[in-house]
Amino acid sequence: MKNKIIVLIMVMIVVNVQASISIQPNVGLPDKHAGTVYANGIKIAYESFGNIEDEAIVMIQGTGAQLTAWPEVLCQNLANHGYRVIRFDNRDVGLTSKLDSLGMPDWAAIIPSIGTCDTSKLPYTLEDMAIDAIGLMDALKIEKAHIVGASMGGAIAQLIAIHYPERVLSLTSIMASSGNPKVTPGNPKVLGLMGTPPPQTDDKEIIATYLFNIYKAIGSPGFPTNDSELMNIAKQNIERSWYPMGNARQAAAVIIGDNCDRRVELKKIKVPTLVIHGENDPVVNIEAGKEVAEAICNAKFVSIPGMGHDLPVALVPELSQAILSLIKVD
Repeated sequence: MKNKIIVLIMVMIVVNVQASISIQPNVGLPDKHAGTVYANGIKIAYESFGNIEDEAIVMIQGTGAQLTAWPEVLCQNLANHGYRVIRFDNRDVGLTSKLDSLGMPDWAAIIPSIGTCDTSKLPYTLEDMAIDAIGLMDALKIEKAHIVGASMGGAIAQLIAIHYPERVLSLTSIMASSGNPKVTPGNPKVLGLMGTPPPQTDDKEIIATYLFNIYKAIGSPGFPTNDSELMNIAKQNIERSWYPMGNARQAAAVIIGDNCDRRVELKKIKVPTLVIHGENDPVVNIEAGKEVAEAICNAKFVSIPGMGHDLPVALVPELSQAILSLIKVD
């Protein structure tokens, strides 16, 4: 349990990273626009690719990760196959509302609740974040969507499929767990690095180096992103939004929500489901992904050799194919 606490508390940094290398999709670029909506009491920033009349795919990111952690070329490729693809910033990250009034998590009160499913001491919960996604869909007049989530976003996607099945066409859970607190966590060295607090500084070079080291550690060994590109990503993320307090509140939601076993509830999911997990994920053990697939009836499990806890551009063709094989009906 001690190792589990370390990994879940200290996912206060951005644990998902994408390369911004441009890869041309198969056909012309789909329509893209950015916007904001007001839902569930907050302003939510989003980007939409493709025809707004097409069936929707809603993409949910992980702890501290901005919408840009979904590779744009992945969104373009899915849109070019006849879907409206929406990626958005979760609450407390990116350009979505920052909940300053909630203050820092009270870790002394929260830690004793790990494994109890008691959310009473949290600033907000993963369920609240699931409602944000539903609110985004409502604001965009999307009745049903294919829900795709990565890491914490995978847990949120699972909760949407559990509690709002009427809004879900399919579920894709990427590098996420079932909430079972007994699953062995990832690589201790990587988790230890992630457990190092970010620097208390306004120096962007120091912060970028901190993020670079995290990105390097969690990246996919079989699909590496070069160092200069990783540093560019770190600087771009800082420029767009660097907000550690929001990451801490998200981490508080995760430390309780992802130590609250969802396997019984996952068995109730009836929509087509795909579970994707990297065989070299140093943050969420691949056994956690296998548990998700085992819990959901007829779920398809795809393990990817060489994939870590990121979404490298080199994997976009494989990820696109896997998602489309689940959702596309000719």
